[in-house]
Amino acid sequence: MTERYIAVAGPLTGPSQLLGAEMAQAVRLAVDEHCHDDLALETFDDQGDIREGERLARALARDARCVGVVGHYNSDITLAAAPIYDAARLPLIAPIVSNPALTERGMTHIFRFTNRDDRTADAIAGHLYQRLGKRTAAVVATRTTYGTSMAGEFERAFTALGGRVPGRYEVDEGQKTFPELPREADVIFYGGTFEGAPLVRHIREQGSPRLLATGDGCWDLANFLRPAGPAATEGEGTLVLSATPQLGEVKGSSQFARRYERRYGSINNYAANSYDAACMLLNSVAIAGDREETTAALRGQRFEGIAYGSPSAWDDRGDNLATVTALHEVNNGRFRQVAEYPATAPE
Repeated sequence: MTERYIAVAGPLTGPSQLLGAEMAQAVRLAVDEHCHDDLALETFDDQGDIREGERLARALARDARCVGVVGHYNSDITLAAAPIYDAARLPLIAPIVSNPALTERGMTHIFRFTNRDDRTADAIAGHLYQRLGKRTAAVVATRTTYGTSMAGEFERAFTALGGRVPGRYEVDEGQKTFPELPREADVIFYGGTFEGAPLVRHIREQGSPRLLATGDGCWDLANFLRPAGPAATEGEGTLVLSATPQLGEVKGSSQFARRYERRYGSINNYAANSYDAACMLLNSVAIAGDREETTAALRGQRFEGIAYGSPSAWDDRGDNLATVTALHEVNNGRFRQVAEYPATAPE
């Protein structure tokens, strides 16, 4: 029986199961390629539920064989579980969670691989205002931790530049009908995930050609791009941010995609983040004896991966110094990267 293991925890059932499975599969690929005979991977389903996520975190925290965790996928679950891991000195790398609060609470064993909502919001707001000349935005937010954060950070960034938000509208998960949005708004911004596709179809059915700009909850083939269909390209189209460049932009990312897709099928969004996060954890475990040594090795690591063009390393909060914001248009049924900004948008 293997004495040590790393865990990957995320939603393997429920609305986010495709995304959780992709995260787990990318981690599995990293583990298999690292060939640690004395280290196993254990996969855990948090069901997209806060209580189950907390229960899993407590179980992993108590199990001395667990030396590190990659996860979770959903912001609300990770925010709730992180203090449990930190109290147990169990290092956690969150490959996808973008809520700024994750690394603002002084937890020394918690690391965020991806970019933060405040920084990606600065980038897309700056692009809309300075590059595209947008001055008035209607903001739509799904009532989730991620949706509220992404929409709120966009509104902050856009108004700080001089833009105006004549209305903010909240919708429920699963909602398919939407209110009439202010006609004076020259762009519509959506913060959320699963409601993005029906929202853009609604906008086009109402005869509006306005640009839909979104957070990275819509940088997703299965849950946004495919169900949105032609509506995503009609009128002014759609501008979608991601916290990682598209595959092919970073050296080695195309090769990673081919290895992943031969094994698991098409990539929906952040498989590269999960792969690199797992590699960083595996590198640390390989030279460490316990959780504290793993955390110390992780904190001092500088890693050249395939998600970002610059080496990944951590600032004092546990945020990744390599992060960027990429912006994509939808073209011929595919995302096409049109801009890339460093961690914070330029003046």
